[in-house]
Amino acid sequence: MPIINTHQSNMKRLRKQFALHKFSNFKITIEGFLISLIILGIPLNLYKNRFYDNSWTVGEWLISYSGGFIRRGLPGQVIFYLSSNFDINPIFLTWLISVSSILFLFILVRIFSWRTFDKTFLLSSLILLGPISEDYLVRKDVFLVLLYGVCLLTLKQLYLKKISTSLSILLINFFSIIALLSHEGYGIWALPSLFLLIFFYIRKFLINNLKSLFISFILITPSILIFINCIIFKGDKSSAIAIHNSWKEFKDVMPSTGLLDSVYPEGAIAWIGESLNTTFQLSISSLSKFNLIIFWHPLMWAITMFFAIRLFCGLKQDPFVNLKKIFILIQLIPFTPLFIIAHDYGRWIFIWLTSSCLLFSLIIKIFKKESIQFEAKVKKIKTLNKLFPVIKNQRNYNTIILFLGLPHCCWSVGRYLISNPIGFSIKNLIFYTSLLLN
Repeated sequence: MPIINTHQSNMKRLRKQFALHKFSNFKITIEGFLISLIILGIPLNLYKNRFYDNSWTVGEWLISYSGGFIRRGLPGQVIFYLSSNFDINPIFLTWLISVSSILFLFILVRIFSWRTFDKTFLLSSLILLGPISEDYLVRKDVFLVLLYGVCLLTLKQLYLKKISTSLSILLINFFSIIALLSHEGYGIWALPSLFLLIFFYIRKFLINNLKSLFISFILITPSILIFINCIIFKGDKSSAIAIHNSWKEFKDVMPSTGLLDSVYPEGAIAWIGESLNTTFQLSISSLSKFNLIIFWHPLMWAITMFFAIRLFCGLKQDPFVNLKKIFILIQLIPFTPLFIIAHDYGRWIFIWLTSSCLLFSLIIKIFKKESIQFEAKVKKIKTLNKLFPVIKNQRNYNTIILFLGLPHCCWSVGRYLISNPIGFSIKNLIFYTSLLLN
């Protein structure tokens, strides 16, 4: 009998040791944590943006040509056509485009940047998690960066001689025109770098720089002309009312809590006719704004961008850590007009960082030799190291990732806490718990 008891106790001890060993091998990595937040956050975003009354998210997609040709109207016109002919809820189509955009952007980021940047940075609230944690997944930002990435992918194929010049130029203009007709801001931040990449390719065959510049300009002229037209035909209040009235025919399939019955539109559709001066005044007003008396908005955005630049550059052992500093600061130049004329600073930071990740990764791929040489030269600039000190270890890097939030607009402590991964995980927990309880 004692022998049997001893045998049973030994078996229990072995099972316990095995269970503890198994549990000790189970580690929640920060990459896994961020990916889970992205996956769980998508349904949360869709649930929050299920009404026509979500006028800044859903409404942005529903700007159409019902009142005549205006800026940002292409996606809404396509949605209107599909909804009319197939009796589909227009909001479902905005969901479909938004979710497809983040999925394909994730694929592009993996193709371009997975080995060039820290994975936690690419998955963080500054890049892929950003639109999801800050409720602008159902907006055009991800869609625009995706189209820019597809243009870069086309240029990559061109440089690797896997596609003809004529076809690549056709595709770049095609995707850029779709982006421009979705949001004219693409012309400010995307066209300059696409033009330069075309120029560098043409210059390989032509010694004359002026001739190369002229040919490059001609090749991208279709996109430039569309950009100019979007600036000219910006729309007005009558256009906004016509668009709003056109969606009333979908009253039976598109849920609304009252806005669809109103005389005047709100949000993105209503804003379509506003002048640049109005948006500029809003941006200027943010210079004097404080949250909880002590948090001055411009300072908080400056701190956010400071840490964003350091995270973009990576750790000390990154082979291009110094080149990344120069690159991301240069990339800030074409985004400056957006920061001046509109106050959605978090969204501009997302586009700035994400597009820069894709572009830098492409440059390293097609100009690797030149990049290594330039890194050696930039390394000697001591001022950069003093302004943006390198993060020395992965633990510190991951800690900043977990606690850095990026409000999409109008900085506040509340928005900061919700937008960082820790805060957003709590938000998800509350959301899914309330769903289960109800």
